[in-house]
Amino acid sequence: MLRNFNNLIPTKFGISLGSMRPSQSEIGRTRRRNRRGLAPVEMALSLPLLMGFVAALVAFGYAASWKIRSEVVARNVGWRNRHPRWAHWNAYPAEWPTTGTFDRHGAAPLDDLDQYSVTAAPIIRGPISQVNVNSNVLNLSRDVTQSGAQIRRNPPLLPRLGEISYDTNHQYLDDFFTHSEMGISNSSRRIPRIYELDLDFVRDSAPVLMAISAIENNPRRQLLIALDQDPEFIAWRGGAPDFHPRISTRSYELDVDWVRQQRVEGLLNSIERLPQRMVNSTIGLYRQQINESVPPLTDAAIAELERKIRELEEYRERLDARAEGR
Repeated sequence: MLRNFNNLIPTKFGISLGSMRPSQSEIGRTRRRNRRGLAPVEMALSLPLLMGFVAALVAFGYAASWKIRSEVVARNVGWRNRHPRWAHWNAYPAEWPTTGTFDRHGAAPLDDLDQYSVTAAPIIRGPISQVNVNSNVLNLSRDVTQSGAQIRRNPPLLPRLGEISYDTNHQYLDDFFTHSEMGISNSSRRIPRIYELDLDFVRDSAPVLMAISAIENNPRRQLLIALDQDPEFIAWRGGAPDFHPRISTRSYELDVDWVRQQRVEGLLNSIERLPQRMVNSTIGLYRQQINESVPPLTDAAIAELERKIRELEEYRERLDARAEGR
């Protein structure tokens, strides 16, 4: 009953109360009319915040870019004069403002390298414990060089933030263990400079004395002369070939298995082929004497050389047969 109560009340104009309610379209028009003029106010209130945010981004990017440039200049100043570049370190970097400065000088040893002792490595120290390594010569951090760049700039848009200042340093190792850095001449040996040799210990060392005695008292010592001092080669050519088996490369490796496979096995093969090499070289020497001697050799001398050649060829055949039997 109350739902239609308004329809039962008579009015002066003969209309109901429900007909006096505003429609939705009228409410929307009213709200739009009430917000007219607020957009400029909101823009005026938010614009300073927006501009401040943009200015902060510009200042941050400006500071970051100059930090990167100072680091690049600090590295460039040091490394462009390091071997083998040999440039002038004091040449002004490109696009570096005249208000900025840079320098290059020696620095204190790096504490982080103290745990890495080169002199304690087995390949450096060697098997003899009594031999000391000169740690001053093989000190990694002995010649530490430091280069730096300094710059001061005023940030744009926000000068009240204060001056931007960078003092960037870069350290690097600058020691190549050359003869000048080691304090010796270019023709001097580096071993006495690197190793602190106890000569009295070396002379009195039992292994050294035993090795010297074994060499001097070797009953076949004279036979070893043919390896590098063969008198026949010296008489004909003025010098003897060196038949000593050697490792073909000077590369170093701490892996025992790799050294055994790549170096020791090849060295053993060279030792096994050594008799064939010496036989072939001697046969070539005798044939050269027969064909190129001036004046020509006598028939008796030629016959003697041909006899030696036949003996060497028979010996070579026995060597080949023995190698094939294995």
